[in-house]
Amino acid sequence: MKHFLYSVLTISSLLLIGSPSASAAPTRHSLNDTPADVQRKAAAREQRAATREKAVAARKASKLQRLTVKSRKVTNKLQRAMLVILGLEESKAVTSPARLQRQLHAHQNHLKHRARMAARAHRHRAHD
Repeated sequence: MKHFLYSVLTISSLLLIGSPSASAAPTRHSLNDTPADVQRKAAAREQRAATREKAVAARKASKLQRLTVKSRKVTNKLQRAMLVILGLEESKAVTSPARLQRQLHAHQNHLKHRARMAARAHRHRAHD
């Protein structure tokens, strides 16, 4: 949540500081243009500028988000490695005792099931 808030604040401050004002744009119109044409062209110019600004802001936000995700992944890996080094957590390569117990129990159940099936098959053959 913090990363998202920082990225929004950064983008909004960049837009406020770096956006050129619409009145500073040079006006180019020929002598034959009517006032309506001049207004239409100015509005189209402003719309293109706004679209460009939105695209630039979207690219910056996307890049910032990718960098944030990458840095978060790296940070999590480093934290995990540090906990393993300090001995506070076991490495993922080490199987926990609880997991070993579950595996053993499942294996034993499987063996019991196979033994039961073999016994039934044996009784069936013995009666025939």
